[in-house]
Amino acid sequence: MKPEVGSQYTVLVVDDDPSVLATYRRLLGRCGYKTVTQDDPLRVLDMLDRGSSADDADLLLLDYKMPGMDGLSLLARLRQRQCRARCVLISAYLNDDVRQKAKGLGVDRVLEKPVDVALLRTVLADLLPASDGSSPEAVR
Repeated sequence: MKPEVGSQYTVLVVDDDPSVLATYRRLLGRCGYKTVTQDDPLRVLDMLDRGSSADDADLLLLDYKMPGMDGLSLLARLRQRQCRARCVLISAYLNDDVRQKAKGLGVDRVLEKPVDVALLRTVLADLLPASDGSSPEAVR
């Protein structure tokens, strides 16, 4: 049995809405990605301080607006810790300033809420190509 396309990748999803996290967990799991979810950006940093494997993420899927710390502030802290993971920022509060900050932090894609699932799948396929270097079409 051939492993699914995303099986070699880990996606860390950070969003303060539990229903959104559950949706991403199901979607990414069906696509074959290992998914780690967290509802608090400060807990992500705590996990890393304790040596959690969450720092092994290949892609970060971050909500922008969260209590305590926004997604770009979290990303800045992760970048200071040498996190090189690809990143997708998701927000209902996009403006030129947010987009500029995201670009400066190396965000690969910015998606507006509500997120189009087909677009998200395409973005994942582009950012996490199959091990042979091709863009997987099986991410459905």
